[in-house]
Amino acid sequence: MRKVIVQDTNLDLLETMTIILEEAGYKVLPVIHYDDVIPKIIDFNPNIVLLDFRISGEESIAVCKKIKSRFPYLPVVALSCSLQIHHEYTKAGFDNYIAKPFDLEHLFKVLQQYTYPQ
Repeated sequence: MRKVIVQDTNLDLLETMTIILEEAGYKVLPVIHYDDVIPKIIDFNPNIVLLDFRISGEESIAVCKKIKSRFPYLPVVALSCSLQIHHEYTKAGFDNYIAKPFDLEHLFKVLQQYTYPQ
């Protein structure tokens, strides 16, 4: 089963994404706090991490760097409402990004890039 950690500080969005992804056949672990992501990766062993890229991006960039240092082959995708995210995501160490509000077709296209159908 394809496993995804979704981290977002907006609880409503986190719940919505969890429902959408579970209905599409993903096993989802929702996480609200940045500090909880690394321990959850160890326990859950996801195929991909979707990480909230806040306005300044500082916290999410730091978490992304920690993830990449411990799990270099784990794809980390930024979820962001920043209009500049398409310029910033690679500099910050993310593998890709999904702009908020997101298009479901684009969300699944990005997920399929990094997960194998099972």
